[in-house]
Amino acid sequence: MKKTLLIAFFPILLIACAKPTGFDYLGIRNIKVVKLGFKESTVAAEVGYYNPNKYPVTMKRAEVDVYVNNSYFGHSLLDSTIKIPRKDTFYLPVTLTVNMSTTAMSLLQSFGGGQDEVLIKLDGKARIGRGGIFINYPIKYEGKQKLQF
Repeated sequence: MKKTLLIAFFPILLIACAKPTGFDYLGIRNIKVVKLGFKESTVAAEVGYYNPNKYPVTMKRAEVDVYVNNSYFGHSLLDSTIKIPRKDTFYLPVTLTVNMSTTAMSLLQSFGGGQDEVLIKLDGKARIGRGGIFINYPIKYEGKQKLQF
């Protein structure tokens, strides 16, 4: 009898413990310069994602390095718990510390030169899960993005 119950509940257990799939990157919106300095500046934005999972997940932490036009632009750390709804779009508030070196200056020059599109690359990891079980999930994205300040 116990073996029959175990065999009957095994498929449900497998579905409940399924590894969450990654989020689909949608883009960046609401870019704001929070603090402008000669050596270091702070930029805030909202990064949009879509959760394709059939269940809600929780994100505990995310760390991302941002590259613009193949040059390191800055680092972002999101160290809070966020509940992400199932099969829905969500936006993460991101604060990016930017070293105002040649990378930031070249970005400003490209906008001054009439370019409104840049190559954005995200490389990092996020801690996501559900039911108390969390995994480190890689964040990888590369694509063209129109930026509007």
